[in-house]
Amino acid sequence: MYRVYTEKTVDEAVAKGLHELGVTEDDIKIEVIDGGSGGFLGFGKRDAEVQLTVINPELKTYGSIEAMIEERTEHVQKEPVQIQPREVQEPEEETIETEVSETPVTQKPAAEAEFEDEHTVYESPINSAAEDTANYISRVVHEMNIPNDTEISIKDTTVTIEFHAELAAKIIGKRGQTLNALQELAQNYFNTIYKSYGTVFLDVEDYREKRRETLESLAVNMAKKAMRTDGPVKMEPMPSFERKTMHHVLSRMKNIETSSEGREPNRYVVITKK
Repeated sequence: MYRVYTEKTVDEAVAKGLHELGVTEDDIKIEVIDGGSGGFLGFGKRDAEVQLTVINPELKTYGSIEAMIEERTEHVQKEPVQIQPREVQEPEEETIETEVSETPVTQKPAAEAEFEDEHTVYESPINSAAEDTANYISRVVHEMNIPNDTEISIKDTTVTIEFHAELAAKIIGKRGQTLNALQELAQNYFNTIYKSYGTVFLDVEDYREKRRETLESLAVNMAKKAMRTDGPVKMEPMPSFERKTMHHVLSRMKNIETSSEGREPNRYVVITKK
């Protein structure tokens, strides 16, 4: 069971497939068929193409990709509409009159308002969800005894939260492990308050760009090793966005193919000679 997706970039093609299938990277195997090209002066431009193959045994019981998507669509359509608590209130709490004013009291108690602010589910503006997520993850870092400020940038459905802190190295951790853990925490929080699809990235002192350059160099060196030894080369476990960088770089090499194996958080890239 597999399906091929095409978009401008490998990341966008994978994101499109995950959204349509309603799965995570744990449920599929990603194969980059074509890394795409921006062309030159408008010539030779082509989209990236990836193949997503279902590897989750439970999902394979559907028998086909079409049946799996249909089941997911029916589930979404049947999902009952939930009414927000703020719209369902006891009449006596809304219409308490006092001797000072004849106007009904409709303002909520401060404690209730604070509760709703912490658990609001945003249905449209990604900006609001992004700001709430940035405030949340900033508080978490403050609890680590690391004073910090955050800056938010949004492009399409991608939210980037950049930390500004003197103790940047502590936020990054060894090989970015602390930053990756914080990013996963931020993504989970974002998913609970924003109903649509969106991705959260955390960064500090341009670490992500420096890490990307390191991964690209590593990918090329490991591909050369795979060619030299004529055997598979297994990389260390990486988060999904770092694995995508490896897939994208190596998709340009004609005699090399890549795949992701294992389960999160120990999923890794395998490089093999064609």
